Amino acid sequence: MTNSHHMSRQPRWKDRLDSLNAFLVDSGLILLFLLMVDFLAIAFSGRRGPTGLLVTPEEVLDLLHYFAAAVAAIGLALGWTLGRRFLGVSPGRALVIGVDEAESIVPWTRTMRGWFGVLLVQLTFFSGWLITEVELVKFLTQFSKAQDIVRGLVNPSSTILHQGLILLVQTIFLAFMATAFAIPIAFALSFLAARNLTRGSFAARSAYTLVRALMNFTRAVEPLVWALIFISWVGIGPFAGVLALWVHSVAALVKLYSEQVENIDSGPVEAITATGASTLQVLRYGVVPQVIPPFLSFTIYRWDINVRMSTIIGFVGGGGIGYILKPRVDLGQWGEVGTLVLLIAATVWAMDILSAKIREKIV
Repeated sequence: MTNSHHMSRQPRWKDRLDSLNAFLVDSGLILLFLLMVDFLAIAFSGRRGPTGLLVTPEEVLDLLHYFAAAVAAIGLALGWTLGRRFLGVSPGRALVIGVDEAESIVPWTRTMRGWFGVLLVQLTFFSGWLITEVELVKFLTQFSKAQDIVRGLVNPSSTILHQGLILLVQTIFLAFMATAFAIPIAFALSFLAARNLTRGSFAARSAYTLVRALMNFTRAVEPLVWALIFISWVGIGPFAGVLALWVHSVAALVKLYSEQVENIDSGPVEAITATGASTLQVLRYGVVPQVIPPFLSFTIYRWDINVRMSTIIGFVGGGGIGYILKPRVDLGQWGEVGTLVLLIAATVWAMDILSAKIREKIV
């Protein structure tokens, strides 16, 4: 009796949770819509700041009516939820729960949800155009200011070729070491970050949440920021660059590895589990054989990315060819910049061909 009562309560709680999630999505989308309308209204109102000049996009963002928009968004989302019989399914409900079969065959042009999506996309584009201060006229009419740069890039200087080649080798190995250090840690953490392997107990689910949150945070911080952190820790040089790329590579590989683990065929895992095998044996014989080829492919791809990233890491003192590229850019020595850029481009091109050939053989 108790079990049947428990079973009957589960769908009800799930429906309530889905409805709450749909309401939150609706509130967020409508809030975004209202804020962009507010942004465009202020931007085109001719409003002037304290200096008497027209307000800049940054100042407009500071002038938006966030609280009023939030209250209005909640009210409109609630109204759409209660009146969906007349207004149709809301965007949040369509994303979280889905659309009824009768409404799914209706063309989007005849639904309020469809027109809301179109207007939201258009508002996002126009707002983004203003916020990023896109000026196509300036881009198309002031090319003369960049002629010296282009001239230097197409006429490289040989004076820095020797030093560039040496630091290019350092760049490649910097990326290699960062990737090599990241592989074992990412491999181990990927199983804890896979949802299908962490459903068995509260401890496993807690480990999944913790690892996912930590990796998301680590991946959200750009390698350039990690480089600045490690430069203050171990000093300027390639080791700081290795550490910066290593931290970011671990987070990126955990994401790629764990998603591949979540997509494995569950049949072998269930068969091995049924024999009474331990967790490690299930992983060893049921999971690992399925994921090794894509893991290798993802690892090579990450090394390819790290080679490109290591150039930028060098801009802040993380070693590699970027360490001598930035001063040449600052001094306007465009011939030497052209040489270094060509070396980087040739390396990236060769790495792309090599990694593609290796992945083709593996997968």
